[in-house]
Amino acid sequence: MIVSLVRYNPNSGSLKKALDLCEGLAGLKNSDSVLIKPNLVISGPPSQKPTGMVTSATLMEELILILKENGVSDISIGDGSIQVKELGTSTDTAMDWSGMSRLAAKYDVKTIDFNRGPFKEFKVDGVKIRVTRAPLEADFLINFPVLKTHAQTRVTLGIKNLKGCLSPGSKKTFHKQDLEKFIAFLGQQIKVDLTIIDGLYGLQKGPMGKDIHPMDLIIAGRDMVSVDMVGSAVIGIDPYEVNYLRYIANSQGRSLDLSRLDVRGERIEDVAKKLIWEYPWCEELLEKYRIRGIACEDPGNHFCSGCTVTAFAGLNRFFRENQGRCFKDVEICMGRNEAHEGSEKVFLVGKCSVNANPEVDGAIAIKGCPASTKEVYEELSNYLT
Repeated sequence: MIVSLVRYNPNSGSLKKALDLCEGLAGLKNSDSVLIKPNLVISGPPSQKPTGMVTSATLMEELILILKENGVSDISIGDGSIQVKELGTSTDTAMDWSGMSRLAAKYDVKTIDFNRGPFKEFKVDGVKIRVTRAPLEADFLINFPVLKTHAQTRVTLGIKNLKGCLSPGSKKTFHKQDLEKFIAFLGQQIKVDLTIIDGLYGLQKGPMGKDIHPMDLIIAGRDMVSVDMVGSAVIGIDPYEVNYLRYIANSQGRSLDLSRLDVRGERIEDVAKKLIWEYPWCEELLEKYRIRGIACEDPGNHFCSGCTVTAFAGLNRFFRENQGRCFKDVEICMGRNEAHEGSEKVFLVGKCSVNANPEVDGAIAIKGCPASTKEVYEELSNYLT
């Protein structure tokens, strides 16, 4: 399998070079409908630049121009971003924040909100999931993720990026099941014609945040698994350590041995940079604000993106306003984590946590799917101040 690995230099045709090296546009007809699926995981505040967290508008513009130079006129950009009404996040706000809305208007490109459907239903191990029809029906699908680590799956590259094609409810379902097995299934149901990893930056402790590292790379290829293998290696993660890659390799009888790939351009070892994927964010918040006496374990794969965003915002505010304080035997449970004996006060954040701890006497249940940022903050404030 051919994968191109190219250093990015502005105004030097780096993206075109990457596509030429991997024969990325082979078979593309100018009459084809082309759908580009970037990584627009969420929108951020105006004060924060989207650099490294979502697909670069610079590279997206270069890709649109390349497609138009090839005579393609039917181009769309689509994704299903985290939508939390309380925080004002949606696909529309992510399109605006990332610069995709501006490009769409400038080049007469359509935008599609995958969260709105219509959807096609599949079953995985008897569990129903819904996938938006747009990527299934496009003539030529381009997957355009960012070079990022992920606190639950080690990496989020091409295959993991397809999770944005799910209905909002199905995204939650993935976390209630075997997350990586379901991601592997999705990666084999959606036919991707070209995968391009935006490696201008590498995001550490992702999939969201500001811990970005300049990489100046583009990784591209027709085979999504091969591209993800190279992307993983570039940020110092062995492809065999990525569970959903192993699931696919086992189901397809293929190897994850990098030496079997035809990597064109740069050598992996010459551009690789180890990035940290582990991110026990609640523990780090406690340490950052010098909070003592509160236990908060990593919620693992069962904590979905919506609850992660709202819980982080609520906890961050409370910890910031109470920095340096010492509490006594307080425990915050998230995901399916069960409360420990001996905790004098237990907070259950989100529906999954409430369901996982039905017999904890006196627990403060912060229900919701996702839990409310305001309620997380207010309940902690009411009971701990």
